[in-house]
Amino acid sequence: MRAARIHGHGGPGELRVEEVPDPEPATGELLVRQRATSVNHRDVWIRKGHPHPAYHVDLPAILGIDICGEVVAVGDGVSGFSVGDRVTANPYMPCRSCVSCRRERPQYCERFDVYNGAYAELATVPASLAIPIGPDVPDEHVACFPNAYITAWQMLVTKAGVGPDDTVFIWAGTSGLGCAGAQIARLAGATVIASARAEKLDVLREKVAPDLAIDHHGEDVAAKVLDFTDGLGATIVFEHIGQATWGRSLDMLASGGTIVSAGATSGDDARMDITHMFVKQARILGSRLGTMDDAIAAARHLSAGRFAPIVGSVLPLEDIAHAHELLEAGDATGKIIVRL
Repeated sequence: MRAARIHGHGGPGELRVEEVPDPEPATGELLVRQRATSVNHRDVWIRKGHPHPAYHVDLPAILGIDICGEVVAVGDGVSGFSVGDRVTANPYMPCRSCVSCRRERPQYCERFDVYNGAYAELATVPASLAIPIGPDVPDEHVACFPNAYITAWQMLVTKAGVGPDDTVFIWAGTSGLGCAGAQIARLAGATVIASARAEKLDVLREKVAPDLAIDHHGEDVAAKVLDFTDGLGATIVFEHIGQATWGRSLDMLASGGTIVSAGATSGDDARMDITHMFVKQARILGSRLGTMDDAIAAARHLSAGRFAPIVGSVLPLEDIAHAHELLEAGDATGKIIVRL
């Protein structure tokens, strides 16, 4: 089969499309023929050699988080799936043996891993992570789903408890995670404010349709949010940018509000006014991917057609290095899809 692998860390040129042996499903696994996947910042950080242990992989490695395909073989001990089933998969892999897992709190697993292997024509997937998907959902939408929508569901529904009384601010609403967050907040009945670059505002208004769209480079974001909310601020700030936005996230937050964060695409060294934080009685919640409860709940909405990801570039596997270049440059609007 064809797969994109890295043999070392560095620039996009480290990604090589090459022939590798077809995998076989082990006990408890499915073999999935991939139709599409998408490119995520996690893939970029692994390729570049991010120092955090959460981004360590043994080399050579096939990258890629998002599964979209159909089952072509079923390993021993698997029930509930058959050849021909259309599936995606939750990329969050708890160890199932640490104290948190034994207490049925897998989101706090001390030895979690994250799935890799989607940049390939065939992928083995633990059946315990697989999720059936309806036949009418476009491949591109399924490929956008696992990393973005499961993460956003955990952030907003499970962690922040979003509801119709909330005003949710979404940074970078045309990004994969930002779009997912805006659509989930809308499902919950919340008021949605979202930001984008000036050149992406038309797409934001058309595809995401927030109650207020803000140019996050050309406008005073916190002032616009406070003005729109009559000085109250956003009750939930959906953070995935980090260093470049953290201070403004706190500035726009309502008293007693929640900042929920699952990313740091602009850098890790975020600063804030601690007094401002405790006077506001802010809740700051970290979040990472999502549990199977999150994944299954979100997937029901995907299969029902309630999620419409913004699909940007659609490229063949041979252009995987260019896909990484587009993501790093921030030039793509929406998710970058790789067809297999």
